Amino acid sequence: MQEGEHIEASSIKATSYRHNFLSFLGEATLFGIGIQFANTTTILPSFVSQLGGGAVLVGLIVSINQGLWRLPQLIFANFLTNKPRKKPWLTRAGIIGRPAYLLFAIALWFGLGHWPSAALTLFFLAHALFYTNMAMDSVVWWDVFAKAIPGSRRGRLLGLSTMLRGAFSVGAGFLIAWMLGKNGPPFPFNHAALFTLSGVFLLLSLASWTRVVEPEEPVERQRTPWRDYVRQMSDIFRHNGAFRWLILVRLLAGLDGLALGFYIIFAIHRMGFSTASLGLFTAVQTVGGILAGVLFGVISERFGTHRVIQLGTLFSLSAPLVALGFLLLGPPDGLVGNVLYSWVFLAVGVFLTTNFIGFSNYVIELAPPGHRGTHIGLFNTMTGVLVVWPAVGGWLLEQTSYLVLFSVTAGCLLLAHGLSWGLPAIHRLPSPWKPGTSPRR
Repeated sequence: MQEGEHIEASSIKATSYRHNFLSFLGEATLFGIGIQFANTTTILPSFVSQLGGGAVLVGLIVSINQGLWRLPQLIFANFLTNKPRKKPWLTRAGIIGRPAYLLFAIALWFGLGHWPSAALTLFFLAHALFYTNMAMDSVVWWDVFAKAIPGSRRGRLLGLSTMLRGAFSVGAGFLIAWMLGKNGPPFPFNHAALFTLSGVFLLLSLASWTRVVEPEEPVERQRTPWRDYVRQMSDIFRHNGAFRWLILVRLLAGLDGLALGFYIIFAIHRMGFSTASLGLFTAVQTVGGILAGVLFGVISERFGTHRVIQLGTLFSLSAPLVALGFLLLGPPDGLVGNVLYSWVFLAVGVFLTTNFIGFSNYVIELAPPGHRGTHIGLFNTMTGVLVVWPAVGGWLLEQTSYLVLFSVTAGCLLLAHGLSWGLPAIHRLPSPWKPGTSPRR
């Protein structure tokens, strides 16, 4: 290659990087705003509860979210192994899944709320459809992201997208507060409006995704037979100590799901907060994500992604501890109580960002090129047991009390945080694992 050709090729690569940076930034930001209007810890539990759904159904919201997003990923990862272009598969999944809440909103506008049982059934079907397609979405997104964005720039992109979507979502929080307050539309049309906004932003994020240019990367000619694929996954798990330790920490940290759907129910039905507080809590959770996005993006690039996980699990631990404080000491009056209890949702927002910039980013740092999809799918599928904890949390609450629920959650998160200090820094690891090798922690 001549010098001029080399410079031109470098220029094209730089242009593609900037183009992809903006496309990923738009997709992640718009997606985050869309999810805010269908928040699984505030909006959806409130909606199901007002339709007459009990604690188990409230817990089922997060179980479906986690289960249908995580469990199918290994199947999709193997399916995509020999696909030279993976981007179109996310596009197809998005066309099917991302309008789900919008379609449900249309049903609410046309009076579905008059039949609570039918509304609950259709809601859970739409919720399941969205997160089933998110399984394909996740495998493809992280694979293309790792190919399109250099490792030295991933932390800042993830942090910036978290900051931007959070900044926009603060305004969304005030809109949510008005819609769900006394002066907003009546139920269920207030929630129908939120579902409509969610669907619109999710479709806009899909439009930004279509602008991503997927770099070429060598792939297997044929899809790995399932027997060999299972053996390959077994090798990853047996020989990669850092990967095993990461899964252990994530499983324990995922026990936050025991209480995740019940912080808002506890606040309204036990502590006496008004439903208008949902807007404040949603906004604060968003602010938590913004602050974490800024902070964690810097920490990831300068000190390592393992430090993000350590700090994130510490914040997560604080949520049930604050809820326990309110339970044992009682809520302060008025605005002070709202502000203090908001810390719970600040901590939840921080930990949600930890999943994005911490755990998922750590997985693709561990995985060698060509095997990212397998690592991502294996990680998310093995941590799929997290799906049962929200429903278990609902059962535990019905059988015992908030004291037991929050105490058990806090104990598990304390253990998760302690074990997170055993995660190694990626730059201290030997060369990335490849089939036939055995890296050590």
